[in-house]
Amino acid sequence: DGSQLIAAVGSRVLMYDAATGDLLHSLKGHKGAVYCLAYSRDGKRFASGGADKTIIVWTYKARGAAAQLLLLTCILKYSHAHSIQCLAYNPVTQQLASGTASDFGIWSPEQKSVLKHTTVSKVLCASWTKDGQILALGMFTGHVYLCDRFGNEQAMIEKSSPVWSLQWNVHNRASDTLAVACWDGTLTFFNISGKQFGRCTDLGFDPCSISYTCDGRYLCVAGSGRKVELLSNEGIQLTTICETSDWVWAVRSHPKADYVAVGCNDGSISMLQLVFSMVHSLYQERYAYRDTLTSVVVQNLISNEKVRIKCHDYVKKIAVYQNNLAIQMPTKIIVYQLHGSGLAASDYQVRAKLNGRMECNLLVLTSRHFILCHETELQLYSLSGTKEREWFLESSIRYIKVCGGPVGGEGLLVGTKAGQVVRLWINNAFAVNLYSHKNPIRCLDLSASGSRLAIVDEMSNLVVYDLQSRTVCYEETSASSVAWNTKLDSMLCYSGNGMLSIKTADFPVHRQKLQGNVVGFQGSRMFSLQNFTMQTVEVPQSTSMRQYLRTGDYQNAYRVACMGVTEMDWRELALEAMKGQDWKVARAGFMRLRDVPFLDLLSHAADYQPCHLAACTYAFQVSLLFLSSWLWLTLPSQGDFEAAAQAYCESGEVDKAMEMYADLRMFEKAKALAECIQNKDQNNKANVRDIIQRQAEWTEETNDHNTAVDMYIIAGQPQKALSILAAHGPALKLIEVSRRLNKSDIQELKQCASLMHRHGLYTHALETYTKLSDFRSTLLLHIELEQWEEAFTVKKLHPELQEDVNLPYAQWLISRDRFEDAHLVYRQAGRPDLSERLFAQLIENAVKEKRFKDAAHSSWLLGMDGKSEDEEHRRLRLCADIYYAYSYIDQSISEPFRTTLPETLIGTARFVLARIPRNSIAGVSVANILVTLARHGEQLGAHDVAKEAYEHLRRLRVPSSWADKLEAATLASRARAFGRTIGPSVCFICSGTSPFVSYFETDSCAKCRQPKFWSFLTFRQLPVVQVFLKDGITHQQALELLQRYNESDVHGTNVEYLGLQHNLHTGRVYMDDKTLSKLQASQFFAVVPTGGATIQARYFISLEPSLSLFQCPSCEHFFELEEWDFTVLRHGCCAFCRNAM
Repeated sequence: DGSQLIAAVGSRVLMYDAATGDLLHSLKGHKGAVYCLAYSRDGKRFASGGADKTIIVWTYKARGAAAQLLLLTCILKYSHAHSIQCLAYNPVTQQLASGTASDFGIWSPEQKSVLKHTTVSKVLCASWTKDGQILALGMFTGHVYLCDRFGNEQAMIEKSSPVWSLQWNVHNRASDTLAVACWDGTLTFFNISGKQFGRCTDLGFDPCSISYTCDGRYLCVAGSGRKVELLSNEGIQLTTICETSDWVWAVRSHPKADYVAVGCNDGSISMLQLVFSMVHSLYQERYAYRDTLTSVVVQNLISNEKVRIKCHDYVKKIAVYQNNLAIQMPTKIIVYQLHGSGLAASDYQVRAKLNGRMECNLLVLTSRHFILCHETELQLYSLSGTKEREWFLESSIRYIKVCGGPVGGEGLLVGTKAGQVVRLWINNAFAVNLYSHKNPIRCLDLSASGSRLAIVDEMSNLVVYDLQSRTVCYEETSASSVAWNTKLDSMLCYSGNGMLSIKTADFPVHRQKLQGNVVGFQGSRMFSLQNFTMQTVEVPQSTSMRQYLRTGDYQNAYRVACMGVTEMDWRELALEAMKGQDWKVARAGFMRLRDVPFLDLLSHAADYQPCHLAACTYAFQVSLLFLSSWLWLTLPSQGDFEAAAQAYCESGEVDKAMEMYADLRMFEKAKALAECIQNKDQNNKANVRDIIQRQAEWTEETNDHNTAVDMYIIAGQPQKALSILAAHGPALKLIEVSRRLNKSDIQELKQCASLMHRHGLYTHALETYTKLSDFRSTLLLHIELEQWEEAFTVKKLHPELQEDVNLPYAQWLISRDRFEDAHLVYRQAGRPDLSERLFAQLIENAVKEKRFKDAAHSSWLLGMDGKSEDEEHRRLRLCADIYYAYSYIDQSISEPFRTTLPETLIGTARFVLARIPRNSIAGVSVANILVTLARHGEQLGAHDVAKEAYEHLRRLRVPSSWADKLEAATLASRARAFGRTIGPSVCFICSGTSPFVSYFETDSCAKCRQPKFWSFLTFRQLPVVQVFLKDGITHQQALELLQRYNESDVHGTNVEYLGLQHNLHTGRVYMDDKTLSKLQASQFFAVVPTGGATIQARYFISLEPSLSLFQCPSCEHFFELEEWDFTVLRHGCCAFCRNAM
């Protein structure tokens, strides 16, 4: 991915951060100089080879943005008979090809072997094709062999000198291209069949390394010339990337960006960035730009037609003017002329060709001349190459543009670093100073009439200067570029801060978002340059047109409309012009719309006297309402509609007023009109309702269901409206209907909410239920949508709905595998039976799938519920301990690799055998426990333990297939009975002994009944004793006595010294105040119940102060401190109860 760079320096392989250059690692592994390196395509490994005849394959892991190296190891090492000269990874199969002085090899990760082939000459370089099917090998004799991925020769290329470097261009979409660099100073290209194509490039030095750039468009070549050259993928020499003080042995391109790494013979490593500047030119809609440094693309920005002109040389400058195109190359300038109206390559013919080097900063083209700009000097040349004129300015030229003029006498607009804006005529030797600005000029443009000048300086300030009145008429900040509209003299646009601003006359600026810089403005099309890409942006002219309409300037509004507006805008212009009695603009607008009724009216309007024109216009606007029902969008205001409705009502045509409002979808107006008529005239009440009813029935018959619904609502028949929506839709209409209904319309609102629910309009269904104050339906809908926060909010406000929330929420938690949360919710709902059933099922499933740690966790959670001490809860906690320990035994048997130590497995087996009940536990195999104990006992040399385990195993009912193996193992253990002997287990209280392995509920001292305590990670028996406080000592007093401990008073840690008192009758061990004062705080452990639990506090002490222990506050199990810390750092929780720490 280009994030790291590896380099061979002496006998080391150095790894650098490609972004910062920091050395990440210095790898030792080779005994001689490292000659070659290769990265795999996936970046997971890389290989190195050198003089020690050895190839090492490395792998590494990285973390974070800084790619700090965590692990770097050698995963493979193999060798050849001679030193390694080159390495290449297959991009598809990850095969590694290696070349030496006498052979080449192909290592395959799948076969784990190296396939070697003998060669007649030294292999100097190697490269794979994109599909990994062909391997190219460059030889010292000048031959290039093309082999398949198994090493079989497919074709051969003959060259006259050693082939020191070659590479396939894997970015070529048509076919792979092989670039071959020889030490005769040439670069040649071949196809996949071994046939040469294109020309042979003479480099002028011996190439040592070549590398295609990330996109395959360019080729970097370096060698004895002490420089790195950039060539096109056709071999055309473009430019020098850098020069060095010594030979360059290696050059490599970044795989994803335009960066090049260079390694020199003097030991230096450099990272260079390739920056390709934009070379382009624009004249009106014709745009020319450089592509691949050797071609010019001419594009029509309006039709998007493109034509490519191949120059076969490095393109330095481009200029476009009218039908002419000038291209400057290192040793010549060619001027093309476009013939015909098309835009094909054949339409561009050479008009003039000038040979010779002509260096310049800017190139400008006119109809018969071209201008070269040199800092403060301008040189005018004819197309024949004759210098005709020179101009010298006082400051460096920053911007130059052709600003029109007659053929052969065009004008130039020049902006300088000193802020001067100068106009030149190419047939005049004198310059005219137009404006003096205080900052350097970045961009400038002249309006089409030549009356206004727009300037953007280096401080991003925009200044518009009136050349006639010699005044500044507009200023703005944060501008990057500016352009006048070529079709409207009063309109300009400028870009900056991600916005496009359009300024028309003296009206306020209209802004819209735009990324890039404005370079041209033609009509409604704006040309913007962003990230080396020219784009055409359609600029809406509606705002500018309406600005002119507000001031009554219909002529300029018409000019803006002609640049491109919508049909609706044309109608607005025509109507406004008609109201303003500008019949010419109105007629032009209606002709554009082809509106015959309007044109007919305007043809008769000229016969009216001026005093009657306003009445005619108003009468026509009223009549227009009945010509087409959609024209209401174009009328200026709703006052006309109200006036028309009032006129209808006064004339007794109420039905027509209602019909007009229905056609215009103005149902609120219709309803208000109906109510007004009913209030004024009760006699018309029934008549109005009949009118609305008939209108609703008519619209329903015509399948205009939307209108029918609205009319039925107005007529007071919401039930019919809902029946139409239920049958025909649209569902979104339900929203409007529900909001029109009153709270008293309960049945209709319920039906509306039900339909919304059915059609997925849940938000609006909730709104309707809230309007009805139906909180249960609201709650159930929240539950259905799994909107639990809202559901709990409703439950909090209405506690009587609690039962409707908890059980569905618990089921939802179970579906998300959040079983512990579901357990708590069941408890809160007062359904412990469902909680127990859930965990019983979880335990059963975990045991069936042999996920014993999950079974242990579920058993522990259920057993700790309420901290109860009844028989069932104690059984569940015992099952949790056994399942947890048995998981290690099952893992050691079922998995091929184990990480648990044999000592730990023996301790685990002892623990389980001592605690498991005689009636066994589901899923726990005593046979597997005994087999584990026997095997690992033999592994540690404890043959007596193994012998005893085999004897117990023989007493069990085992599969018949085990019989022979068990008998053989038993006999073998008896023969090895004399070996390492493990003594009995000793009680820490009474010093009584018990067998090393106890069976079936015997996990306590047989003499004093003191329970045994184990580490729940290593399963070692711990020197821990459960003790009780003597009567009269409270918990707080015990903690205070622990503070009296004095290290100088220590004389021992046994039971007698501590003064522990053992009650043989009850088996309990008591301690008094003297005992507490002799204990260190780290030896004392207290489990204090929380809340209202009925369990008393329990106390434990460690008899070995040097052994650091930790007791988990949740599960109360003991752990050795070092193991505990490691587990918490790794998992962040207790290994047994999984509570976060």
